[in-house]
Amino acid sequence: MKKTLLAAILCCALPIAVIGLVYFYGGGFTDHSSMQQQTESRKVSASVGNAFPDFSAIDIEGVSLSNQSLKGKPSIIWFTATWCTPCQIGAKKVAQLQRELGDNRLNVLVFFVDPKESADDLRNWRSQFANPDWKLAFNNGLAEKIDIRYLDSKYLLGNDGVIKDFNTSIADDQYLALIRSAVNASK
Repeated sequence: MKKTLLAAILCCALPIAVIGLVYFYGGGFTDHSSMQQQTESRKVSASVGNAFPDFSAIDIEGVSLSNQSLKGKPSIIWFTATWCTPCQIGAKKVAQLQRELGDNRLNVLVFFVDPKESADDLRNWRSQFANPDWKLAFNNGLAEKIDIRYLDSKYLLGNDGVIKDFNTSIADDQYLALIRSAVNASK
């Protein structure tokens, strides 16, 4: 019995241990450092004072979006998930401000980063927290490209596409004042 158990352990455990050692000491079956360098080399800067990086996306209604489609009026590019409560609260505040300023004076493009969400989830989120003209899209790699690390990350762009502000906090009175200032400056 002991010999059979020992033979079974050696037959199963030894190959697994050898594969594990090769993987651990040999860097795995994939060159992770090379993959990380490739990802890092594809990242671009999205900092205040610079133009927002080029992107293209298709919103949940099938409309093509890009930097060019946002130019001409101030824009918010927002990264969130439907279940992010601070984002929901902030969206309601921004939607109210947008209605006060006039619906046609501010673009809002929201990228949803949770891959489990559906187009219906996004439409439901819009009906509860946003305005009907907000463009909603699934993250297509843009969040990774510009190194988004937090939900509720928001870029405020001037009508020329230049980043005026980057914010990861809940939309408070100070942030709403920045939006109002950008919209008023674009008259």
